[in-house]
Amino acid sequence: MTDMTRTNVGATASGSRLSQHFLAAAVAASSASLLAAHSASADIIYSGVINFACAVDIDGCYINVETGLLSNGPGTGVPGWDVNPYSTTGGMNFFNSTGGGQIRYPGVTTGAAGNVALNTPVTSTSSYNTSTTPVTFGSAAGNWQYSADNIIGFKFVASDGLTHYGWMRFAMGAAGSSGTSMTRTVVDYAWENIAGLPINAGSQGGPPPTYDPCAAFNPVASTGINNLPLNQTTSTDLPVAGGCGFVAYHANYFKFVAPFSGAFTIDTCASGADTRMAILDGCAAGSTVVTCNDNSCGTSSSVVLNATAAQTYYIVIGGSSSGAVLPSPIVVTVTPPPSPDCAAAAAVAFGTSPFDNAATTGNQTVGTNATATATTIIYNAAWSKFTPAVTGAYTFSVCGSVNDTKMALSQVCPGAGSTLASIAYNDDNCACSTGCTGNYSSGLNATNTGLPLTQDLVAGQTYHLVVGSYSATSGAVSGSLVIDGPTQPPPSCLGDLNLDGVVNGADLGLLLGAWGACPGDVPGCLGDLNIDGVVNGADLGLLLGAWGACP
Repeated sequence: MTDMTRTNVGATASGSRLSQHFLAAAVAASSASLLAAHSASADIIYSGVINFACAVDIDGCYINVETGLLSNGPGTGVPGWDVNPYSTTGGMNFFNSTGGGQIRYPGVTTGAAGNVALNTPVTSTSSYNTSTTPVTFGSAAGNWQYSADNIIGFKFVASDGLTHYGWMRFAMGAAGSSGTSMTRTVVDYAWENIAGLPINAGSQGGPPPTYDPCAAFNPVASTGINNLPLNQTTSTDLPVAGGCGFVAYHANYFKFVAPFSGAFTIDTCASGADTRMAILDGCAAGSTVVTCNDNSCGTSSSVVLNATAAQTYYIVIGGSSSGAVLPSPIVVTVTPPPSPDCAAAAAVAFGTSPFDNAATTGNQTVGTNATATATTIIYNAAWSKFTPAVTGAYTFSVCGSVNDTKMALSQVCPGAGSTLASIAYNDDNCACSTGCTGNYSSGLNATNTGLPLTQDLVAGQTYHLVVGSYSATSGAVSGSLVIDGPTQPPPSCLGDLNLDGVVNGADLGLLLGAWGACPGDVPGCLGDLNIDGVVNGADLGLLLGAWGACP
């Protein structure tokens, strides 16, 4: 019989699990004969010895570890159930609620639930079985044993809507002949009451571990709306300097890696809670406060983080007094800056390429000196990006274009509404063909007026070029963009990221350095060989497959 024929699957959508858990609490109150007395020691909830015999059938027994309610099937008898061991024969299977699963033996990443040793950590980084794969009985490490106690580690979604971790002990009966039934008894279990906190298999309590701001299992924030659990039991207070001069009480640390450079707004406004917030450049003691805030949206906090791409920051959130209890999970919203037109720019090749700005509408403010204290506007700005294959002196020209142009080059892609930090800028350097008289086309070299291009461009680094109209009324520009400089190597092959004619360790280093989503999620960045907008294992496979000299 397949799992599809089970009388009650019981796996509910996570949105309904909260109401099921609250209903389960009421059912549990009227079903005391099924419940062992729970004991709580610090943050771990221990069931006590239960010795509940699970039915040996397609339903098995259903267990709500939060309320202590458990019953042999069907699952409707245990609203909000979390763990469901079952089997019709001498084996053992697990069916999972939404968000549930059992850890595999440490070091194993495929297959069924393992029989783990006492004190094995059950954490967010453990490998979890979420299918109905039968466990393996045998003598190998992690195999299940007949006529013995066996322990699983598991995760489940509690009534707070967050993931918690626990362990459960089963007493398995003697092995029978093929097709015969056997006994399986739930001896006891425990679970961690603080969402996201690990638990060691067999632990029944004791003082909760000291809060570690740098722990790998701490929740991570990302762009968008984050519902982040708070540890307000063992977390410590953080005095915040950096111009704020306050204490964030029971402070929690959430790692945030900036997906690209720009001004990110981070706030707890939607929570409505009285929070204090600081952004640090690290999680260790003595880390620098980048920015901080107390009351910005009512009593909630909001900061603007001028982030650098791929840089790790820590969002620290605490209360305004030692006795304050913040809602958990707390809503933390990370709003990225608008993606600039620059991020979507197409790559342009060495040599001659056509260009025009007829379809562009955005304007870009650019610095006309090295410090960007003097600025001008390039109208209907058309962006492109150029990655030199050889380090050296380069020139850029749109001489002979139609209509009056301006041009600038930068090492960075500007955020929306910000000024481009130019390394070279020019207005009039050479004659245009029509629509103007005199030297109204643009070119960048070591002698151009404005901001000359005197520095060498570095091989493998991407530069951002913007060309556009002189004014809002001077008309669209078109013509040929000519990039000249050192002799370039032969055309590259797939995987030859540094364009040296061979796919080797240097290219592998560039790919690994670009790992993750392309800036602005725009496909075709360095290392994105399959042009899907992210540098990942698929691109690594393509690079390794092309290893060696280019054809």
